[in-house]
Amino acid sequence: MVVTIFAGDPQPDAPLSPFAQELHASWGHPVDAVGERREEDRAAQALLGAEPVHWPYADCIYRTAPDGRFLYGDGASLWGDIDPVEDSLIAELATRLASLPPTQDGALYTPLGVGRHVDHRIVRRAAERSGRALTYYADFPYAQNPEAVEAVLAEGEWQAELTMLSEEALEAKLAAIACYRSQIDTFWSDAAEMGVAVRAFEEQYWKAT
Repeated sequence: MVVTIFAGDPQPDAPLSPFAQELHASWGHPVDAVGERREEDRAAQALLGAEPVHWPYADCIYRTAPDGRFLYGDGASLWGDIDPVEDSLIAELATRLASLPPTQDGALYTPLGVGRHVDHRIVRRAAERSGRALTYYADFPYAQNPEAVEAVLAEGEWQAELTMLSEEALEAKLAAIACYRSQIDTFWSDAAEMGVAVRAFEEQYWKAT
């Protein structure tokens, strides 16, 4: 089971912030941007033989405070402080994460928060409040920056575990990432450049072992 927490639709007829409108424009003004991303996720998980679960919480670019202000209304805010109004959301997510069925190895996998994306850090905080045994993963592509990884690891004591992928598994990973078509140009010029970056990331750890 792979849970995508922030997979919900924005409120119907709710105004979008200028920042969210700008992002929608960069995505080609899709009529249903979130629905398209869920379809991409289903396609990726099908390739990997995983069960996709989509929770109804909206992405940070759509969330608002009770007074109507946009919580994350510009690009800089995506990497800034978590708004205090999100405390209730984190508590709710912690409760839901605690109730998930046990995994085969008993661990709940959660993002480490490399890159400091606000939604990744919210998920991590909720996971840490859930009381579940946790395994953290270094969020790619942010983890391409060794300094960003080291900055997060400096926050506590960690036991590292390196899992190397076979060529077959790496090909499956590349095919799954390529399913997220709407997100490719956020990080790379095209799927080919994405493939080069993923392989380079994998190879740097092969060389380190």
